[in-house]
Amino acid sequence: MEKLRKLTQMTEHPEQYSDEEWQEIFGGETVSDEQVETEWKRFEQQHFPRHNRQWLKMAASFIGILMLSGIAWAAVQIIGSHDDSHGNAVEATNTVTIPQAAKEKRETAAATPHTVVFEDAELQEIVDSLTYYYQVKPAYRNASVRHLRLYYEWDQHNSIGDIASQISNFDHVSISLKGDSIIIE
Repeated sequence: MEKLRKLTQMTEHPEQYSDEEWQEIFGGETVSDEQVETEWKRFEQQHFPRHNRQWLKMAASFIGILMLSGIAWAAVQIIGSHDDSHGNAVEATNTVTIPQAAKEKRETAAATPHTVVFEDAELQEIVDSLTYYYQVKPAYRNASVRHLRLYYEWDQHNSIGDIASQISNFDHVSISLKGDSIIIE
C-alpha cells in the first residue's frame, strides 16, 4: 500500500524522482485492481471534490448561455449594419420605402411628394429608386460607378432632369437623359 501512495505522489510530481526510484517502484510487487480503484477514488476526492463539480456545471451552463447571447447579438448587429450600409431610404420624419412612394404617386395624382434621404448609399440603389419612381430605364456606361457611395437628399418635387444634373455635380459620376433612359457614366 505504501508503494501505491508513493506512485501516486510520483505521478503528481515526476520531476522530483530519479530513474532509480521509478525502477524501484515498478520492480517486484504487483498492485491489485481493488488497490488501484481505492487510490484512484482517494485521488479523485482530493483533486476533484463533488461540490466543485456542481459549480463547474453551473459555470459551464452560464458561459454557454452568454456565448449564445453574444452570438445572437452579433448577428443582429451585423444584419443591422448591413442594412444601414446599403443606405436605406429614409424620410425626414417617417420611414418610407421607394416602392411605397412610387405607388402613392401612381395611385393619387394629388399625393404630396416626399424628401427621401440616402445615407452612404450606393449610386445603383439611388438610381434604382429614381428609375422606379420616374419610370425611366437605367443604362450604365461605367460599371464601377454603381458602387460609389453617396449622401443624397432626393426631393420628389424635382424633375428627373433636375435630379440628373444634381447627381452629376458629384465627383466621378455623370448622369444624362436620353428619351426614356437615364445614362450613368
